[in-house]
Amino acid sequence: MRKLVIAALKGGTAKSTTTVSLAVGLALRGKKTLVVDCDSQGNASWILSGGKSPDGPTLAEVLSRESSAIEAIRPATTPGLDLLPSDVTLGAVNVQLADQPGRDARLRSMLDEVEGAYDLVLLDTGPTVTTLWLNALSYAEEVISPVDVGVLSVLGLVELESAIADLRSAYNPPLRLAGLILTRIQRNNLAKDVERQLRERFGPLVFKATVGLSVKFDEAHSRGMTIMQYAPESPGASAYFEIVEGIINGGTKAGRGRAGSGRNPRTAGAA
Repeated sequence: MRKLVIAALKGGTAKSTTTVSLAVGLALRGKKTLVVDCDSQGNASWILSGGKSPDGPTLAEVLSRESSAIEAIRPATTPGLDLLPSDVTLGAVNVQLADQPGRDARLRSMLDEVEGAYDLVLLDTGPTVTTLWLNALSYAEEVISPVDVGVLSVLGLVELESAIADLRSAYNPPLRLAGLILTRIQRNNLAKDVERQLRERFGPLVFKATVGLSVKFDEAHSRGMTIMQYAPESPGASAYFEIVEGIINGGTKAGRGRAGSGRNPRTAGAA
């Protein structure tokens, strides 16, 4: 069971969009997938619940030991995809955990009961280092970071690398940076320069496909859908489908075609 956390220490990099898009894409490719929403904003939960606020129990009750993970997990709107949702109550639990023994391993212990039940677990996270954020990275083994090609996002990436190194030494030896997804791309000189620098610095860790800035994402989310469901032939969906292929194949290079030419659910079979 692969455990991937979607993390970036900067807001506005499309973390939740990336989480839900990858999760739906993986499920459409026949991979049994679980999303654990570790962000108190609950955006991933809202989208994967079809534009509805999830009923309890949620991750807050699980971390408070008022519910088991099995009791809180429920099917998402895509077959083969399950969700452990969050809502605003998760923020208070995050504060409560800060003073408790073993606080950074609480999520890992609560998810032990689903070990081996899924092909992949994806964890959505907030943009700051909190107790809950540390729990997510203490549980996961692979970090995928969405990076919008701006200076502040690159600075956040440097901070993320440092945090991964610290956690690997202290809590979680298997943890590694497994891939970077360039998001919210606009075709201007700044974006081209930053993309070139990132590819020179990180090489094959940067996914070949890039995700452009598009109103289609907002249109999809406003309907409680992912872009994979709302506009599966759009460039944004195609890019995420290509990235899904890369994840399934264990690397960042999803295919030999141009970026954004990944297979869509109409043609993709289970792997």
